[in-house]
Amino acid sequence: MTKLSSLFIVIALGLIFSGCAPKMMKASLEEDSLSKQFKTNPKSSNIYICRNEFMGSAINMPVTIDGKFIGKTEGHSFFYLTVQPGEHSIQSLTENVQTLLLNTEKNKNYYIWQEVKMGMWEADSRLHKVDATHEFGKQCVLETTMLKEN
Repeated sequence: MTKLSSLFIVIALGLIFSGCAPKMMKASLEEDSLSKQFKTNPKSSNIYICRNEFMGSAINMPVTIDGKFIGKTEGHSFFYLTVQPGEHSIQSLTENVQTLLLNTEKNKNYYIWQEVKMGMWEADSRLHKVDATHEFGKQCVLETTMLKEN
């Protein structure tokens, strides 16, 4: 077997098994239910990072906020974060790192939709801020399951 064919086999196996990564820990039913009440706090901001697409649902996508790894989204999942008001950097660490800067205010909810995209070698993604007055953000959260932060 040549070096080139061995390399091809290793790459092919890596691509096949990359979608089989361990699942993130799901939040309890109570935590999931409480987060879906969309209550706000007069001292902090809430950020929902949601992924509801069928495409690429087996692929886990790492997410950070302000440089801190919070976990990996999976198909039909979301993260619920309570943060201090101010500017926050949210990143989706896929084939190309996607960064979204979000300036939050007290007593408000913010919705980020993580869209799965086709990449050259592996899955890619885009982060979109969803207007809080638009029902898409809430609907995305309601139809998905909350994951626990790492």
